[in-house]
Amino acid sequence: MLTFKQIKADDVINIRHTVLKEGQPIEVCHFEGDLDEGTKHFGAFLNNELIGAVTMMFKKTNNYKVYPVYRLTGLSILPEHQHKNIGKRLLHFAEENISRKGSVMIWCFARDYAVNFYKKNGYRLNVQQVVIPYIGSHRIMFKFVAKED
Repeated sequence: MLTFKQIKADDVINIRHTVLKEGQPIEVCHFEGDLDEGTKHFGAFLNNELIGAVTMMFKKTNNYKVYPVYRLTGLSILPEHQHKNIGKRLLHFAEENISRKGSVMIWCFARDYAVNFYKKNGYRLNVQQVVIPYIGSHRIMFKFVAKED
Protein backbone atom coordinates (compact mmCIF):
# COMPACT_ATOMS: atom_id res chain seq x y z
CA MET A 1 0.00 0.00 0.00
CA LEU A 2 1.29 3.46 -0.96
CA THR A 3 1.16 6.15 1.73
CA PHE A 4 2.55 9.66 2.16
CA LYS A 5 3.58 11.53 5.30
CA GLN A 6 5.86 14.22 6.68
CA ILE A 7 9.32 12.89 7.57
CA LYS A 8 12.55 14.12 9.19
CA ALA A 9 15.47 15.71 7.36
CA ASP A 10 17.71 12.71 8.01
CA ASP A 11 15.20 10.44 6.26
CA VAL A 12 15.74 12.08 2.85
CA ILE A 13 19.53 11.78 2.66
CA ASN A 14 19.89 8.21 1.35
CA ILE A 15 17.22 8.65 -1.31
CA ARG A 16 18.77 11.92 -2.50
CA HIS A 17 22.14 10.17 -2.69
CA THR A 18 20.78 7.22 -4.68
CA VAL A 19 18.69 9.24 -7.12
CA LEU A 20 20.18 12.73 -7.41
CA LYS A 21 23.79 12.58 -6.23
CA GLU A 22 25.02 9.11 -7.15
CA GLY A 23 28.81 8.90 -7.15
CA GLN A 24 29.20 12.02 -5.02
CA PRO A 25 30.02 12.13 -1.31
CA ILE A 26 26.91 11.63 0.83
CA GLU A 27 27.63 14.95 2.55
CA VAL A 28 26.42 16.80 -0.56
CA CYS A 29 22.96 15.36 0.10
CA HIS A 30 22.54 17.61 3.13
CA PHE A 31 21.05 20.78 1.63
CA GLU A 32 21.38 24.23 3.13
CA GLY A 33 18.01 24.93 4.72
CA ASP A 34 17.13 21.28 5.48
CA LEU A 35 16.99 22.00 9.20
CA ASP A 36 15.38 25.45 9.01
CA GLU A 37 12.18 25.95 10.96
CA GLY A 38 9.98 26.42 7.89
CA THR A 39 11.34 23.44 5.96
CA LYS A 40 9.16 20.36 5.55
CA HIS A 41 10.20 16.97 4.20
CA PHE A 42 7.70 14.46 2.82
CA GLY A 43 8.05 10.80 2.02
CA ALA A 44 6.33 8.20 -0.12
CA PHE A 45 6.11 4.77 1.50
CA LEU A 46 5.33 1.46 -0.15
CA ASN A 47 4.43 -1.15 2.46
CA ASN A 48 6.11 1.07 5.10
CA GLU A 49 9.38 1.32 3.10
CA LEU A 50 10.52 4.83 2.15
CA ILE A 51 10.75 4.92 -1.66
CA GLY A 52 10.56 8.65 -2.38
CA ALA A 53 11.10 12.05 -0.82
CA VAL A 54 10.68 15.75 -1.49
CA THR A 55 11.58 18.87 0.47
CA MET A 56 9.68 22.17 0.65
CA MET A 57 11.74 25.05 2.09
CA PHE A 58 9.99 28.20 3.26
CA LYS A 59 11.85 31.18 1.79
CA LYS A 60 11.69 34.76 3.02
CA THR A 61 11.76 37.08 0.05
CA ASN A 62 11.31 40.75 -0.70
CA ASN A 63 10.52 40.02 -4.34
CA TYR A 64 7.20 38.28 -3.84
CA LYS A 65 5.34 39.59 -0.80
CA VAL A 66 1.74 38.61 -1.53
CA TYR A 67 1.99 34.89 -0.68
CA PRO A 68 4.43 32.67 1.20
CA VAL A 69 7.14 31.27 -1.06
CA TYR A 70 8.52 27.74 -0.89
CA ARG A 71 11.43 26.20 -2.75
CA LEU A 72 10.78 22.65 -3.88
CA THR A 73 13.98 20.59 -3.86
CA GLY A 74 15.27 17.05 -3.84
CA LEU A 75 12.26 15.31 -5.40
CA SER A 76 13.54 11.74 -5.58
CA ILE A 77 11.87 8.42 -6.30
CA LEU A 78 13.96 5.24 -6.13
CA PRO A 79 14.70 4.04 -9.71
CA GLU A 80 12.70 0.81 -9.44
CA HIS A 81 9.58 2.83 -8.50
CA GLN A 82 9.84 5.59 -11.12
CA HIS A 83 7.29 6.08 -13.94
CA LYS A 84 4.42 4.85 -11.73
CA ASN A 85 2.94 8.29 -10.83
CA ILE A 86 4.48 8.13 -7.34
CA GLY A 87 6.44 11.35 -7.90
CA LYS A 88 3.29 13.12 -9.04
CA ARG A 89 1.33 11.90 -6.05
CA LEU A 90 4.12 12.81 -3.60
CA LEU A 91 4.43 16.27 -5.13
CA HIS A 92 0.68 16.89 -4.83
CA PHE A 93 0.71 15.65 -1.21
CA ALA A 94 3.50 18.11 -0.36
CA GLU A 95 1.77 20.98 -2.18
CA GLU A 96 -1.49 20.33 -0.33
CA ASN A 97 0.32 20.17 3.01
CA ILE A 98 2.09 23.53 2.64
CA SER A 99 -1.01 25.28 1.26
CA ARG A 100 -3.44 24.23 4.01
CA LYS A 101 -3.23 27.62 5.73
CA GLY A 102 -3.32 29.69 2.56
CA SER A 103 -2.20 30.09 -1.01
CA VAL A 104 1.51 29.71 -1.76
CA MET A 105 4.04 30.23 -4.54
CA ILE A 106 6.42 27.30 -5.17
CA TRP A 107 9.57 27.44 -7.28
CA CYS A 108 12.32 24.98 -8.11
CA PHE A 109 15.42 24.33 -10.17
CA ALA A 110 14.26 21.55 -12.50
CA ARG A 111 16.84 19.38 -14.21
CA ASP A 112 16.37 19.64 -17.97
CA TYR A 113 15.06 16.06 -18.19
CA ALA A 114 12.44 16.83 -15.50
CA VAL A 115 10.96 19.95 -17.12
CA ASN A 116 8.11 18.03 -18.76
CA PHE A 117 7.24 16.31 -15.46
CA TYR A 118 6.86 19.69 -13.77
CA LYS A 119 4.92 21.15 -16.71
CA LYS A 120 2.45 18.24 -16.49
CA ASN A 121 2.01 19.09 -12.81
CA GLY A 122 1.15 22.74 -13.38
CA TYR A 123 4.58 24.38 -13.12
CA ARG A 124 5.52 27.15 -15.54
CA LEU A 125 8.92 27.45 -17.12
CA ASN A 126 11.15 30.44 -16.69
CA VAL A 127 13.43 30.60 -19.73
CA GLN A 128 16.49 31.24 -17.58
CA GLN A 129 18.96 28.37 -17.53
CA VAL A 130 21.04 27.69 -14.43
CA VAL A 131 24.07 25.40 -14.55
CA ILE A 132 24.76 23.78 -11.17
CA PRO A 133 28.31 22.46 -10.78
CA TYR A 134 28.67 18.66 -10.88
CA ILE A 135 24.97 18.27 -11.71
CA GLY A 136 24.29 20.14 -14.93
CA SER A 137 21.67 22.30 -16.58
CA HIS A 138 18.49 23.26 -14.74
CA ARG A 139 15.53 25.52 -15.46
CA ILE A 140 13.71 27.68 -12.96
CA MET A 141 10.05 26.66 -12.71
CA PHE A 142 7.23 27.98 -10.55
CA LYS A 143 3.63 27.32 -9.57
CA PHE A 144 0.94 29.14 -7.65
CA VAL A 145 -1.08 26.83 -5.41
CA ALA A 146 -4.40 28.27 -4.27
CA LYS A 147 -5.80 27.22 -0.91
CA GLU A 148 -8.68 24.82 -1.30
CA ASP A 149 -11.70 25.68 0.85
